[in-house]
Amino acid sequence: MERAIVSASAGAVNILLRKLGTMLIQEAQLLGGFRSEMQLMKDELESMTAFHQDVAERANSSKQFKIWMKQVREFAYDVEDCVDEFTHHLGSSTSGSGPAEFFHRCIFFLRTARVRRQIAKQIKELKVRATIISDRNSRYSGDHLISGAEGAFAAQPAVADTISLDVHIHAPFSEITDLVGIEGRQCNLVNWLVDERVEQLLVISILGFGGLGKTTLAMTTYQTVSATFQCQAFVTVSQKFDVKALIRDIIRQIIQPVERNCPTFTEEPLKGMEEWDAGQLANILRQYLEEKRYLIVLDDVWTISAWEGIRVFLPNSRTGSRIVVTTRSKTVTQACCLREHDKAYDIEPLTDSESRELFFKRLFGNRDNCPTVLTEISEKILGKCGGIPLAIVSIAGLLASRSVHSSDHWEKIYNSLGTELETSPWLAKLKKILELSYNDLPYYLKACFLYLCNYPEDHKVRRKSVMRRWIAERFVTEKRGLSALEVAENYFNELLNRGIVHPVDMSFDGKVKTFRVHDLMLEIIITKSMEDNFITFIGEQHSLAPQEKIRRLSFHGGSNKYIATSKMVSHVRSLSIFADGEILQFAWMKLLRILDLEGCEFARNGNLENICTLFQLEYLSVRNTYVTQLPLQIGNLKKLETLDVRDTGIKHLPPHIIKLPNLSNLLGWRRIYNYSGLYPLSEFWGMHIPEKLGNLEMLTTLAQIGITNSNSHSISELGKLSQLKKLGVMMFVDDDMNWISLISAIANLSSLQSLLIWRPHGVMNFRILDTLSRPPIFLKSINFRGKLGQLPKWIGSLANLTELTLRATELESNDHMKILALLPSLLYLRLHHSAYTGTHLAFYASEFTSLTLLTIHLGVKQALNLRFEEGTAPKLHRLELSFFEEASIQRPSVFDG
Repeated sequence: MERAIVSASAGAVNILLRKLGTMLIQEAQLLGGFRSEMQLMKDELESMTAFHQDVAERANSSKQFKIWMKQVREFAYDVEDCVDEFTHHLGSSTSGSGPAEFFHRCIFFLRTARVRRQIAKQIKELKVRATIISDRNSRYSGDHLISGAEGAFAAQPAVADTISLDVHIHAPFSEITDLVGIEGRQCNLVNWLVDERVEQLLVISILGFGGLGKTTLAMTTYQTVSATFQCQAFVTVSQKFDVKALIRDIIRQIIQPVERNCPTFTEEPLKGMEEWDAGQLANILRQYLEEKRYLIVLDDVWTISAWEGIRVFLPNSRTGSRIVVTTRSKTVTQACCLREHDKAYDIEPLTDSESRELFFKRLFGNRDNCPTVLTEISEKILGKCGGIPLAIVSIAGLLASRSVHSSDHWEKIYNSLGTELETSPWLAKLKKILELSYNDLPYYLKACFLYLCNYPEDHKVRRKSVMRRWIAERFVTEKRGLSALEVAENYFNELLNRGIVHPVDMSFDGKVKTFRVHDLMLEIIITKSMEDNFITFIGEQHSLAPQEKIRRLSFHGGSNKYIATSKMVSHVRSLSIFADGEILQFAWMKLLRILDLEGCEFARNGNLENICTLFQLEYLSVRNTYVTQLPLQIGNLKKLETLDVRDTGIKHLPPHIIKLPNLSNLLGWRRIYNYSGLYPLSEFWGMHIPEKLGNLEMLTTLAQIGITNSNSHSISELGKLSQLKKLGVMMFVDDDMNWISLISAIANLSSLQSLLIWRPHGVMNFRILDTLSRPPIFLKSINFRGKLGQLPKWIGSLANLTELTLRATELESNDHMKILALLPSLLYLRLHHSAYTGTHLAFYASEFTSLTLLTIHLGVKQALNLRFEEGTAPKLHRLELSFFEEASIQRPSVFDG
């Protein structure tokens, strides 16, 4: 648990230290007499942070230490509140040495005298608190906390022999006849292991989330096939292992059984083995395995370095030997399976039918013995288990241990599983397995993962939205050569590779669009979040009044009576609302940084009137609400970076939108389907371009804007957005001048990476589109919708283009495709309805050398003769062909040669 505190506390303190450092450098004149106090608090916090990281990384920290760190974290939050108020109220003083500037500074000083007194009082109080917190730690913890930690650390084996992480908990091995779903999962593994055609050393990696049964599957498979190998060993690697002890374990399992079969068996080969170093042990192991057909199972490998450290001891002779690795990490699996013949097996959760069989077998012997009254609640409990065998067995054991078996009693257990995980011995093993995944996260990922408990159970979380929120929370900052969004993308991919977030919706290029956290893992991080006052929850089973200052508030429903006062919410930094209810007074949350109202049915224009006083606001989403206009004074939100108004009634942005100097992401469009005809028709609209849009110099994403006759004179403003990387345009006008303005603007966007141009109803102006003389050289993605007839020639010059999507472009000749055939980086080509209207489409040898995805959707009553020559698209992994009932594809699988 101390690692969780390190995560939450260190995150809060590190954010503050960066802010204090910036203030001390840039605001020296403004600080005046406060500078020494601010410097003292910064120094004190740095010392506190260094101290608690040393202790928490070296030993199991005491309860007193955990309490002390919570006090440090709350102190850091309060200092940050003070700093933000200071810069807001006192950060607009003029500089200069002339009489006018002196006069303005005097007026400013008089106007802010009251605020200065209030802030001076706060700073003095915080200074006293810093001293008290430091003294309290010395008084109650003292030097023995560090010395104890050092003693525990020193007692560990040498670094060269140990990879220091946590101990793995061994899963119980039941009789194979008692296991559910094991036979089908074993089939491929057994076939791979006994396949005599593969003489090379074969590595098989079993990948899956904690509790899915990787160890059990590996053990039962090991028992099934071990007789076909000359020697075999099953060892657990885990998060914390001694390399020498691991090799000794393998040697004992492999050498002794072999030697005992010899007439001249003696214990001499292993005499003194406890004293051998890692090199001696490795030589002995290699010597005995070199000419033998061996099977080694390495259970619970957590890191690539652990795998590589063990792999070098195992010889690669052509004897049909096999290594089986179980892991939770996709990156470990990728490192294990480098060669073409290696195999990766992604273990799946139990099916609904298998889950029921296991659950009812453990409780009642079989499903038929389950009382009807418990059927409905059983399905809810199984839904919470998510097909994880360990969860099903553990919760079934908990239910079986209770003397009362009623629907009401089981419902109470279902609603309090978070508490049961903390207190019930029946769930202790399950809790430990789940916590291992959290505890193994590096410090920079812990806060990001903990943040996901903001979202309710079964909520589909949008990947891009949560990454932007991480940035607004300062969990993610830019690194050398990488933007903050690129760093956030890397963080998310690391969580994905560890299997602790699960994809729900995927985009065509294999990226995750939405994801979920497993219900039981969510219970774990909710508990940690509440213990650390990381997030406060209102609604559902969270009905108690908050006991500490609210820093982040997630509203899941119910009454807000406990927080419906200005004092209770005055420190809130993040507000997420996922349920209907009474609207909160946003103006009370003067330090609010994130306001997420996506999907809130009660949100209306009037609810947003007070948000313009939120001087700290960086992220605002009213996506999928009934809001039709933004407040006129939105230009007051000087720190706003993300504004999401997609799927709302907002077409026109307030004029003052151009006064947002930090706005980076402006997202807004809507698509409505009309189902009155034979096929659904789409109606689109985008945001109208405001006057002087070019003032938004920090914009990187602008999607989608609608160009009509009323705002076409502002098209040229797009060309001033020098930082723009993603642009989406819907053209509702036809005249040449507007198209010329658009193409001229695009030519000036040197940083552009993604371009969407849709002509929802009508013809795209190919003649002018083809005149783009300087296409952005970094363009990676193009999406065109509307009749073109042919492709612009400049597309063939886009060496970095990886993705091209065409809709209703009505390309008529195979010759038009030759422009695309030679693009060196093109990975994804999607030809949607009426993108290609010719009758023949051929893909020739040596073309599309990088293509991995090809999608062809035919229009109504369209016939297409499709042909692939041998040697075309050698890297193609996925081919999608779809058509309306009246359409047809002739000879879809003809391959010449």
